[in-house]
Amino acid sequence: MSSVSPRFNVQKFILCGVLFFSVPFSLAMAEEKTFKQRVTDLVLQQWNSLGLREGTTSVVVIKGLPSGYEVSHDCTTSLKFVPIKQLRPGDNGIEVTCDVRASWSLMLNADIQVFRDVVVLRDNISRGDQVTASNLTLHKRNIADLQRGYFTSFEPIINNISKRSLKAGTALNPRMIDLPIIIKRGQSVTLKVDRAGFSVDMKGLALKKGRKGDKIKVKNSSSGKILYGTVLSANFVLID
Repeated sequence: MSSVSPRFNVQKFILCGVLFFSVPFSLAMAEEKTFKQRVTDLVLQQWNSLGLREGTTSVVVIKGLPSGYEVSHDCTTSLKFVPIKQLRPGDNGIEVTCDVRASWSLMLNADIQVFRDVVVLRDNISRGDQVTASNLTLHKRNIADLQRGYFTSFEPIINNISKRSLKAGTALNPRMIDLPIIIKRGQSVTLKVDRAGFSVDMKGLALKKGRKGDKIKVKNSSSGKILYGTVLSANFVLID
């Protein structure tokens, strides 16, 4: 006569119990994932309809869905959402509704992450250092995190001066750098006057230091008259 050990019966009972409880749990998880994915797709579709940004990749992360939350199967195919404000990179409040359940709605958060190549530092630099091409590289970053701006090419940055010490990997923004001083106080400069019908160059003296585009005070070397003009280059100032 064959016999079954008590140990085998216990193991069989445990296995059956695990299978029994795991099936509905797995179904619930699959249902939740489907709901999340549906909402994600809806948000991403509307975001892209606002205008694709060249060179970017957008990702939507849905937050705020209660753990273990269940939604009826018919709602997974009849969902709608309304953004609280116009969609933008970063966190967005949204209200999700379902056509077949008029009294049901759910407030969630849609985190829109927009990735693109931006200029970051390859090396540590110190305050006052001139930035060169060898200091720079491109790296994909979420521009929603770059609220103070960013650069997408090296050209506007090269030969600029760092306003403070910065670590390698920092995504540069316009507040971190400054144009180099190209005219020093007391320097001899050429004063350029452009008016309708004529143009005149005169010798002058810079009374203030300046970067390209700065307005500085200068003196006409011949007349001694004090004038104001815009720095064009290391030697030229365009008189207002």
